[in-house]
Amino acid sequence: MKEKIKETLFELIRIKSVDGNFEELKKVADFAEGYLKNAPVIKRWERNGKHSIYASLSEFPRVVFVGHLDVVDAEDKQFNPVIEGDSIYGRGALDMKGPDAVMLELARTLIDSGKRPAVAFLFTTDEEVGSEDGVEWLLKKDEINAEFAVIPDGGENFNLVVAGKGVLHFKVSCRGKATHGSRVWEGENAIEKCIKIYGDMKHSGLFPQEPCNVEDHWHNTINLGKLVGGDSVNRVPDHAEMYIDTRFVKPYTVKTFKERLLSFVPSDAEFEVISYGEPVETPLDNPYLLSMKESVREVIGREPGFVKEHGATDARFFEEKGIHSVILYPVGGNIHGKDEWVSLDSLVKLYNIFERFVEKALG
Repeated sequence: MKEKIKETLFELIRIKSVDGNFEELKKVADFAEGYLKNAPVIKRWERNGKHSIYASLSEFPRVVFVGHLDVVDAEDKQFNPVIEGDSIYGRGALDMKGPDAVMLELARTLIDSGKRPAVAFLFTTDEEVGSEDGVEWLLKKDEINAEFAVIPDGGENFNLVVAGKGVLHFKVSCRGKATHGSRVWEGENAIEKCIKIYGDMKHSGLFPQEPCNVEDHWHNTINLGKLVGGDSVNRVPDHAEMYIDTRFVKPYTVKTFKERLLSFVPSDAEFEVISYGEPVETPLDNPYLLSMKESVREVIGREPGFVKEHGATDARFFEEKGIHSVILYPVGGNIHGKDEWVSLDSLVKLYNIFERFVEKALG
């Protein structure tokens, strides 16, 4: 199995499946479909040039394994995988073509065995750009369903991610009155209006100030990521817009958090949601989670920790549908960096964990 996973991962890394490269996105989806073609149920969708492949061993799967086959852009040499000792280097080695290789090999093993556990596999090609044409769309259209999702796309060293912050990205646009920069009293500065709104939000008490002295930083956060306005240094700007990234924890929901933020936006400014996701929280007594925990312990010889994730994952879309999930990663590092890598031995362990999990959870 070790050699199979290595060969599959090498083939995946060589495919430059980055956003906008529609030929390569199709190619990587074709590659995955080849592994899954003998499944009892197989479906494929294409939306806005993004492909999704779904294979189920049962008409009514209870667990779905979820992976994305797209990666962020990189230098050409990063699409030529290299192995040094136990480490495989290349774009997507950890995020997440390494785990994809594991899931593809597991799917083919289960399909070829003739066993029919209530398990399905989903591979998409747009996670790195928000999942709008993949997981989000498929769940909203009720094209896929399950009781539990396994998403090997986060965490660290086989610890189990059981909670994630909600996310709300938005744009605020302000209008002002232009005049010469030497006669500011005759104008109204749109950039300053944006800055005031941001300041009111940041210092409202909704967001703890850093350093916050909270070790895990499990609290709401705000980041002004982009501010655009004006057209000349000597002119009072009559237009400005800012792009803000907020993360939030329960008991807030997208709806209640948005309402709270809107209270800081005056009527003469515009508020536009860019993207959002509900906070994720899987109960610690969830039977599927406990089966995964036991499977990890048996394979790696230690009790995995339960951890929280600050970034957004596809788990948020499953949470919206009432489907709990677990996220875990093998050993690796430098995600999106020049030396992204994954441990081959840890991929084999991930395979063994998933194989045991399917047996324990689904029989």
